[in-house]
Amino acid sequence: MYKTSKETQERKDVKRQFILDTAAKVFSQKGYHYTSVKDIVEEANISIGSFYFYFKSKEELFEELFVNITIKFQEVTEKVLDVERFSLSKNFTRVIIGNLWMYEQHKELAKIILIEAGGVNPAFQKMRMQSIKESCNALENWFKRFKTNHTVNIPDEKAAALIYEGSFYYLIINWLESDQTVKLTDSGYALCIYNLQALKISFEDSDIRQYITEVLEELTQCE
Repeated sequence: MYKTSKETQERKDVKRQFILDTAAKVFSQKGYHYTSVKDIVEEANISIGSFYFYFKSKEELFEELFVNITIKFQEVTEKVLDVERFSLSKNFTRVIIGNLWMYEQHKELAKIILIEAGGVNPAFQKMRMQSIKESCNALENWFKRFKTNHTVNIPDEKAAALIYEGSFYYLIINWLESDQTVKLTDSGYALCIYNLQALKISFEDSDIRQYITEVLEELTQCE
């Protein structure tokens, strides 16, 4: 049986990622529905055959892009979160700002994923809804961990998770649809305060502003 060498597999992985990165660029420029496989291969300077060696279709490639960007968001959340050492208000602020910052870095692709590509196909829609569900479940478990490690008043962790997700995504969608050239993270302070107050989590205004400054500096240095 033919076995792919480690070096060959690494080259394939690099090529696959290159196609994904190129496709993300083209999607961002032209939009999902106006981008064809031909557009992607021309930008990547590869053959049609090479494209189909790695992906069955534009839809499959887009689904993989979605998975990759979801993983990046998870990695940022894990990077800024420290349940054991930081207070609930500090962790909450850091996670919110970290995710807003990520949307700033991938604005055009986020616009396609959250607004334009809702009707790509049932499989993608299912993936997107599953991602939101997993995010809510993760946040619910996060609140439960905080109740174990800190004295906080969160009577219903699931409701708290839904409150956060709802306000967060409404802000994102509003920003993506706006023509104003403003940073999404500029709205981070208001979003943090709103959620902290809604969840009855104690905080100092000056501390929240400091947490925002700190985490943005950390993320910028990691670029």
